[in-house]
Amino acid sequence: MQLAIFDLDGTLMRTTRVDEVCYVRAVRQELGIQDIDNDWSKYTHSTDSGITAEILQIRFGRPPRPDELARVRERFVGLLAETFRTEPDSCSEIAGASAALQRLRAHPQWRIALATGSWQACAMLKLRTAGPDLDGVPAAFADDSPAREEIIALAQSRALQGYGQDDFGRVVYIGDAPWDVRSARRLGLPFLGIGSGRGARRLLADGASEVLPDFSDFDRLLQALEQAAVPTPA
Repeated sequence: MQLAIFDLDGTLMRTTRVDEVCYVRAVRQELGIQDIDNDWSKYTHSTDSGITAEILQIRFGRPPRPDELARVRERFVGLLAETFRTEPDSCSEIAGASAALQRLRAHPQWRIALATGSWQACAMLKLRTAGPDLDGVPAAFADDSPAREEIIALAQSRALQGYGQDDFGRVVYIGDAPWDVRSARRLGLPFLGIGSGRGARRLLADGASEVLPDFSDFDRLLQALEQAAVPTPA
């Protein structure tokens, strides 16, 4: 049995831009911090909890209090929900994602899991709004850890338990951003990139061996999952 672990934002769903806008607004409204660096690749952990913790550490010289994380998370969810209502096109799935995931779930050799840097409440809202049906799929979120590597490892552990496996013969991580490539490299996992144009070129430059523009060609997806290698050093 083999396991495909998927990132969410930018990989399965086109939500990266609305995510950024609503997150920055949430931090400003709840913590009063105005000048937020939105180059997420600069942060130690490019996850909702990791970025929030680092912003507070930089600004106030201390880790976040639980109530601060909860306030930012709740405000973030509210802003996302409001935006999805007024701008339905701001939340959509990557082409072919739903069909590909359904076929992978029915495939005799593959199982799937979700490992996202989003808080669980945010991820579930996106999936309910316009995303693939991942009900019952093993998953891990930014609530579980600020570190993406730990989120991926936890998703793999939950998949072992959820699918009743002692081990997976092959585990591939699928993502769209530089931090996804780095996480796969650190974990020693084969990586499949999702992107086109400049995004695809960046993933290849960062060490990805396989990059697809979307999930519309299922046979090509299966081939890429089999051929994907552990990212080389950038």
